[in-house]
Amino acid sequence: MAKNYNKQFAKKVSKPAPKVDFKNTPIQKKDEKQLWLLLTALVATAIVYFPALFNNFTLNWDDGGYINEYAAVHSINAKNLHEIFTAFYKGNYHPLTTFFYAVEWSLVGESPFLFHLNNIILHLINVFLVFKLIEIFSKRYEIAFVTAILFGIHPMHVESVAWISERKDVLYTFFFLSSMLCYYYYFYKNKVRDVKFIVFAWILFGLSLLSKSAATVLPIVLLLMDYLFKRKITLGLFLEKLPFFALSFIFGIMAIHSQKEVGALQDVDPLFTFFERLFIVSYSIMIYIVKLFVPINLAAMYPYPQKVANALPWEFYAAPIFVLALGVFWFLVRKMGRIVNFGIMFFIVTIALVLQILPVGGAILSERYTYVPYIGLFMIIGYFYTLAADNKDNYLYKFKKLLIAVFVGFVLFFTYGTFDRIKVWKDGETLFTDLIEKYPTLSFAYNNRGYLFYRYKKDYNRALLDYNKSIELDPGFHRAYSNRGVLYYNTGKPELALADFSSALKYNAVNTDALIGRANTYSTLKKFAESIPDYDKYLTLMPEDSKAWMWLGTAKTNVGKYDEAISVINKSLTMNPKDSESYYWLGIAYSKKNDNQNAIVNFNKAIELNPEKAEYYSWRGLTNYALKKYEEGVADYSKAISMNPNDPAVFVNRSIAYNEMKMYKEAWADINTAGKMKFPLDKNFFMKLQAKVGER
Repeated sequence: MAKNYNKQFAKKVSKPAPKVDFKNTPIQKKDEKQLWLLLTALVATAIVYFPALFNNFTLNWDDGGYINEYAAVHSINAKNLHEIFTAFYKGNYHPLTTFFYAVEWSLVGESPFLFHLNNIILHLINVFLVFKLIEIFSKRYEIAFVTAILFGIHPMHVESVAWISERKDVLYTFFFLSSMLCYYYYFYKNKVRDVKFIVFAWILFGLSLLSKSAATVLPIVLLLMDYLFKRKITLGLFLEKLPFFALSFIFGIMAIHSQKEVGALQDVDPLFTFFERLFIVSYSIMIYIVKLFVPINLAAMYPYPQKVANALPWEFYAAPIFVLALGVFWFLVRKMGRIVNFGIMFFIVTIALVLQILPVGGAILSERYTYVPYIGLFMIIGYFYTLAADNKDNYLYKFKKLLIAVFVGFVLFFTYGTFDRIKVWKDGETLFTDLIEKYPTLSFAYNNRGYLFYRYKKDYNRALLDYNKSIELDPGFHRAYSNRGVLYYNTGKPELALADFSSALKYNAVNTDALIGRANTYSTLKKFAESIPDYDKYLTLMPEDSKAWMWLGTAKTNVGKYDEAISVINKSLTMNPKDSESYYWLGIAYSKKNDNQNAIVNFNKAIELNPEKAEYYSWRGLTNYALKKYEEGVADYSKAISMNPNDPAVFVNRSIAYNEMKMYKEAWADINTAGKMKFPLDKNFFMKLQAKVGER
């Protein structure tokens, strides 16, 4: 009996899966059902992401650096556009993304609503493009629907959509998918080569690369499309890809160079052997697959594992077995159709660059890296569903309703997960508090939350607690020291700041925040000679920082190197010709070297640019006095006093000028005012002035 049953079962399941002839099968005619499925995917995605519209910036996780603190974004002009399109910024080159930030900032400033809205709109367009492409690839709108709705609502994609800084993900994907669509029209539509479409595809590829360098894999994806549609292998097939590979090569080199520039390419050799890195790569693949089906315990960062007794956690050693099992699965299903092979290869090609084979950043995997790669796997899920649901001879057909119920269950599960995850991305505090809950020993997380408390919330006590915890967990984390040093410096504790900046530089000699921080702290402590080497080193790393050139000039002025001071301050002014403070210090340098005419010119310019600074008038008054222009000097001192009546030195200086003008009563009143402020007076001048007042 069992034997007969097995034979019958074998007959039912041994029937080969239906294959699609991608060369000759027409795309299924659009009908009402297809339209409703597309609308369902779009509406479901829009509803799920609606709460993200009311999220804030994540100011301590790239949003601050890319948008709120990046001056080039805050005004659209020729200088800023040149910087956006020609310079690397924070180890990246995605000028088109940055340009869109600039446009949005010009419209709404610091309001995050429009930024979030545009991310969601781009995501919805991408859902549509996914539906369109998968319909073309599979000739089945059911597969297109499954792929599109999973792409739209999957929790692993929240990072790419709800995080404003990941505009580059949704933007590059829009151009990436559009390029794929144009490529299809080039070689397939009406079965006649239409060159304009491959030109459009190439242009869109360029725009995708200008949005994010992850687009470099597109030429290989186009070859996968050739495989899917059974294009004949010819020399022309490869020649038509050469312009794509050329762009890919150029932007790939730029991406590597930009990452190296900021030290984002990690040297993990001292921490992990070659074989351990293979285990880590296998683990990343395993987690990406597991979270495809069970996207729980999501986190903004997945740090490298900590070894115990020089061994990785056990799951890393199990990961290669999982990957091997995936390979066996692929081998078993490889003959089910090109669509399956295409989906698997699409996933591999688009995920390969971020598998930490070449370590970038401090994480072993990131949720945003799945935004495009998961399309291939979602498509396979849709394909397997249609195999089970369409073929009445298939053993699984009787479970069609159950399969639909399971799919709906997954959709609801993913919807809930995405809703929940969007709450975590509300702002930088909720995000990093969540990360700390997931990884309570992650020093980096406390540092970033501390930065938010310090920089944006002005909650110095909570910031200090987080910085302290960060250093406690990782005593060699240079960034936490430099951040705490900044806090100490700006809360009036320069000695503590100096110690922290020195600790930061001990662990990372090119920490620019620590270099400029220690230089400024030395200057605050009047240790100008010690500050100059730090300014010099900082400026070799950050030569475009006009303020730093000016600060170096002030230090050189204070050690008597006036000509050098004038030279570096002028360098500052070539970068920022409207900086009143640079003109002010240039005036001081000229005044110190007794070039009072040039000093007056620069003080005049400083006052013209910023007439609200009392010290500018005070120094111009000193210079006018040196030129024996006593009335002008008194006028300047009087202006300074009207703006800041609590500076006794200005009263003394005006008293001296009044004395030269023989206005002894006025001079006597000023010197007494300074004395009441406990200013140390010149006894001889005081006695002589007292006598003169008595004579009158």
